[in-house]
Amino acid sequence: MWHSIWQIFWRSFWANILALYLAYLLAFYLTFYRAYLLAFYLAYLLAFYLANILALYLALYLAFFLTFYLAFYLAYLLAFNLAVEVQRCSLSSDGPRLGSSGAH
Repeated sequence: MWHSIWQIFWRSFWANILALYLAYLLAFYLTFYRAYLLAFYLAYLLAFYLANILALYLALYLAFFLTFYLAFYLAYLLAFNLAVEVQRCSLSSDGPRLGSSGAH
């Protein structure tokens, strides 16, 4: 069947328009939509996931550190600084004597 030049041009024109439109959609979704998803996913990841993990580990570290620091520091204070000195006088038969200074 014979087609005129105008019909061939017109069909190829719409095919080209469709091809360009599909290429535009493909390029748009591959660039902007993917970049949008990537940017917001990374923002969400950084804002919530990593921040919560860091906060959790920081809280656990601080709880562990403060618990053991306070426990051992208080044990040190009780053992060495706050304990009442029991001094035994070697020259008398009074027995143990309580005192905080070594004057007697």
